Amino acid sequence: MDNSIIFAVGGVILGLAIGFIIAKTLEKNNASKLIKNAKKNAASILKQANLEGESIKKDKMLQAKEKFLELKAEHEKVILSRDKKMSEAEKRTRDKESQVSNELSKSKKANDS
Repeated sequence: MDNSIIFAVGGVILGLAIGFIIAKTLEKNNASKLIKNAKKNAASILKQANLEGESIKKDKMLQAKEKFLELKAEHEKVILSRDKKMSEAEKRTRDKESQVSNELSKSKKANDS
């Protein structure tokens, strides 16, 4: 009878030990799977963030180019307007010089006569 109790207690202890080992192994496998899935999710999120970042970067570069072209066009308008005003002023000056020269010539001819 003593042997059967010892065997029963030994069997229970052995069963508990085997159960504990199996539980730890399963827990470790589950933890490994969780870690692996978390790494996959992190890589996926990082990849998506990089794609979105590149998209935003391209969009901002395009906006900057458009703004540059807009400012350049405005600047060219200002320069052309300034050049036109200068040309008009130069023409008026030449016309006045010509008029003064003609009047001077007429005045000289009148004095010579």
